[in-house]
Amino acid sequence: MKKLIDYLLALSVQVKLATLIFWVVFAISSVSIVINIDIHKNHTNQIIDELIKTNINSNKAFVSEFILTHNQWELYKFLKTLSSSSMIESSGFIDTHNVIVAHTDTEHYRLGDTFKEFDTYNVVPFEQDGVTFGSFVLKVKNQTLFSMLQDTFLAQFVLLLMVALLSLVIANIFMGRLLGRLHLLSNNAQAIIEKRWDDITIYQGKENDEITRIIEKTTQLMHELRDSIEKEEKNARISHSLIILGEIGSSFAHEVKNLLQPLKLLLSPAQLPDKEDMPIIHGALARIDHQVVDFLALAKPADFKYEKPLHVKPLVEESIALLRSSLNKKHLTIQNIVEEDLYVKMGANAIEIILINLLNNAIDAAFQLSSIEITWKRAEQAGFSILCVKNSGETMDEKTKANLFKPFFTTKKEGSGLGLFSIYKIVYLSNGYIEFESQNNQTTFCLYFPCEEVL
Repeated sequence: MKKLIDYLLALSVQVKLATLIFWVVFAISSVSIVINIDIHKNHTNQIIDELIKTNINSNKAFVSEFILTHNQWELYKFLKTLSSSSMIESSGFIDTHNVIVAHTDTEHYRLGDTFKEFDTYNVVPFEQDGVTFGSFVLKVKNQTLFSMLQDTFLAQFVLLLMVALLSLVIANIFMGRLLGRLHLLSNNAQAIIEKRWDDITIYQGKENDEITRIIEKTTQLMHELRDSIEKEEKNARISHSLIILGEIGSSFAHEVKNLLQPLKLLLSPAQLPDKEDMPIIHGALARIDHQVVDFLALAKPADFKYEKPLHVKPLVEESIALLRSSLNKKHLTIQNIVEEDLYVKMGANAIEIILINLLNNAIDAAFQLSSIEITWKRAEQAGFSILCVKNSGETMDEKTKANLFKPFFTTKKEGSGLGLFSIYKIVYLSNGYIEFESQNNQTTFCLYFPCEEVL
């Protein structure tokens, strides 16, 4: 039973409502037919009673003579005449003491027996000239509900079925069109949520009821909402860009100003710098140059163009080789686990920027004599690869985590604060995303990139 209820609840609204209307029409039709049959039955029984009384009264003179002369045979024949009607099953005559004088059902009622079946027989008293001779007892073929249903079953059932099926068809068409309009309204709302503006559909039907007017008003509001959202998003992008530009410009100016400060002290108009000051001056100029190069790289588009997907393993090995001296200085080992047949949809320059920056950060943060692990494999998410770089080093504090990808934010004395920002830009423009974790003296960066599907 529970499975049946669950199945019925899982049906569509259209099927539920159409079925409900079908059964309502079926029930109303059935009740009306039953009431009509019952009225017809009562009317028929009333007609039968009148016919019986008329038949007996029209033959009173003969019947009274049969009774007075005890002519049971003639009385029996008269009773047979009454019983020959399709409306009477059997008949009899009893005297004033309820003794059977004559009866057509000789199998169950014998002459001289006392008659007791008053509940199943109609009793019609017989009087002549004020003298009561007895009573006629007649078992009428009453038109019961069941018998009348049997008689009229086929015609009534066919009519009932036609009415119910017609109601089902009408209900199905009506509910189909109704739910179609509600479905259109639902799809438009979903399109608004997902910002698929071109998928908003205007209803073209001929209905002009309340639902259609709701759809028209809602669609109009959706288009107005679209225009408003697009305008707000445009203003927000401009405002956000101006804020970012201001932050970047302010940070860059602050960094350059800090680097120029020792030059102001060492380069005096009154005297030339000492020989000991020259390395400091050249170092400051080199750092300014490095800062300017990194700043210009922000506006330069990353190299995303590729003729075919790139094999990542050689690129990883090449980046590790470039940083071998830095690894050796801190006596670090590196574990390189890269899938042999992994190809990504990125440019070589973008991959190089990512690998060099990630490995440099890992080397700088790693404890001496520890190990750095780099893995690159296909992710569980179809169409993506995952590059992870893990090192053992001090855990980041919450402030560092919150500002990690902001431009010019750095915890290094010689850092520009643009390395992780450049990585973030490349990953974002590649339709990828970044996850990182730093706890228990372990820091892991995982970058997700689109990769070539395996056929």
